[in-house]
Amino acid sequence: MAIPKVVIETDAILLGAGDQEITHGLATLQAVPEHPLALAYVVVVICQQGEVEFEVNFQSYHLKKHDFLVLAEDSIALLKQRSPDLLCSFYLLKRSSAADVAYLLPNHLFSYLNKHPYFAATLECKAFVSVWEQHVRQVFARSSGYRRQMLINAFQNLFLFLSEQADNQKQQLRNDYSRQEMICWKFWEMLSVQCRQHREVAFYADALHITPYYLSQLTKRFFNDSPKTLIDRQVVLEIKKELRQPQHSIQQIADALNFADPSYLGKYFSRHTGMGPTEYRASIS
Repeated sequence: MAIPKVVIETDAILLGAGDQEITHGLATLQAVPEHPLALAYVVVVICQQGEVEFEVNFQSYHLKKHDFLVLAEDSIALLKQRSPDLLCSFYLLKRSSAADVAYLLPNHLFSYLNKHPYFAATLECKAFVSVWEQHVRQVFARSSGYRRQMLINAFQNLFLFLSEQADNQKQQLRNDYSRQEMICWKFWEMLSVQCRQHREVAFYADALHITPYYLSQLTKRFFNDSPKTLIDRQVVLEIKKELRQPQHSIQQIADALNFADPSYLGKYFSRHTGMGPTEYRASIS
C-alpha cells in the first residue's frame, strides 16, 4: 500500500482523542512513555512497515507489516520495542462516534476484541484492510456534509468484517467467560433489547439477580462507564434512529420509547445531546 504524504507524528500522545471526532494519520512512535498509553475511545493501529511489540492487557503482541491492533480507551497498552523503520497508520474514534459505529454491531464482537485485540495479516485481512484504508482516506479528503456518516459507515464495515472473525470463536469465548464477565455481557445484551421500555438501573439489576451497586462495579470495570450512562447512551441512539424516520411524529416516538409525553422526551434528549428532537431532525434532513 502506498503511504500517503502526510505529516508524520512521533509522540504517542497522538493516540489520544485529539480535537476531532474521527482522526487518522501516520506515526513512527519514537517518543513513547514507559507508562501505559493514553488512548482515544477506540484506536485502530495498522503496521505499515517495520515491526513493533505492544503489551495489551498484560499480553504481548508482535506486529509485522499489515498486522493490526484494535484498542479501547481502557486498554492497558504499552509499547515494548520497535524497529528503527517502524511506520504505523492509526484511526481514532471519540466516544460519540464510536457509539454511532457500535449501534448496529453484534454484541459478541466487543467481548472478542477485549480478549483478542490483535489481527494477523492473513491474505483475507490484508486484502480487506488495504481496500478499506484507501476508501477511508478518500472519505477524509471530502468536505461534504455527508463525510461523517460515510466514515461511520466505513468503520461499521471494518468491524462487521472483524465480527466474522469473532463468529468463528464465539463458543470458545463463551467458555472462557468468568462469572462477572457473563453477568456484564448479559446486561449488554439485555440493554440492546430492553432499553426502549426500561431506563432504570434497578430493572436490569433485578433481572440479573444482583444489586445495582454490584452492576455498577462490573460495568465500570468492563465498560469503563456506569450502568446509567450506558442505558442513557443506548436510549439516545434509539431516539436518533426514530428521528431519522420523518414519518414518525415526536408523539409516536415518545410512545414507542415509553416516555410520558413528547415534552419529557425532548428534555431527556436535549440533556444528553445539547439539542431538541426537532433541531436534531432538521440537522440531518
